[in-house]
Amino acid sequence: MLKKVLIPLNFHEKHAYVLEMCRFLTQIGTEHVLLLHIDSAQGRNRHRSQGRLDQYIEAIKGLGLGLEAKIRIGAVQMEIPKAAEEMGADFISIPFKKKNVLHRAIMGSRLKDLVRQTRHPIFVYKTQKPRQHADDIFRVAYAASLKGGDEQVISTLRSNDFQADQVYFLHAGKRAPDPVAEQQRQERVATALMAMKSKCGLTQDNGFCISSLGSSRRLILRTARQLPANLVLIGKADSAIGMESVFGSTAESVSYDAPCSVLIIPKHEAGL
Repeated sequence: MLKKVLIPLNFHEKHAYVLEMCRFLTQIGTEHVLLLHIDSAQGRNRHRSQGRLDQYIEAIKGLGLGLEAKIRIGAVQMEIPKAAEEMGADFISIPFKKKNVLHRAIMGSRLKDLVRQTRHPIFVYKTQKPRQHADDIFRVAYAASLKGGDEQVISTLRSNDFQADQVYFLHAGKRAPDPVAEQQRQERVATALMAMKSKCGLTQDNGFCISSLGSSRRLILRTARQLPANLVLIGKADSAIGMESVFGSTAESVSYDAPCSVLIIPKHEAGL
């Protein structure tokens, strides 16, 4: 499932922030952390880089997680997916930092490059706000496509290691052309969301279905803020065209604008 995570570090991340992220990851079943630094200086800084990685390990070792630290030489976008494959990671976790418009465009491009080049789920971690801690309920919002590809997320939610207290299944669609067709559409959506909730082993006390008209992005962001959610799950299409439309228009935007962490899960990922 999501037991082994690869965390790329450029050493700008504060130790406390990485500790906070790793603590959050234990709530979704993570047991082993692989810290990775990509060195573009042809290995000349390897000794100093190893010392910095050791400092991160020291900061998070109290969580009881398995820990490894590796240094690789090369381009970041290429080496991260290769390391995830070779080191047997189940997913990749990226610490989020809000940037201005120019930096956001650069960050978005790098994130999209990474998503295109890896079959692994991508976790974008954001610091939890005080309101998310207030009642100690771990809430997850899942943007269901209802067009196939939901099985990988269902498998994740069914895992005993995934510690969600409440799961909200969300779907936004277009209004049908006439009242009768619209009523039928709403009934189909409601039935599909209820079936998904049942597959996850959830009841009316911990599984909830929300459908609306309009933009998926708006529904996800609005629901995540109102709950408040601790985590948003989004599926990623496999095809180039599908990935462009799904990731470009929704997942990329949500991963940046959501008030909480976001986990982007591919349709067909062998590790899940």
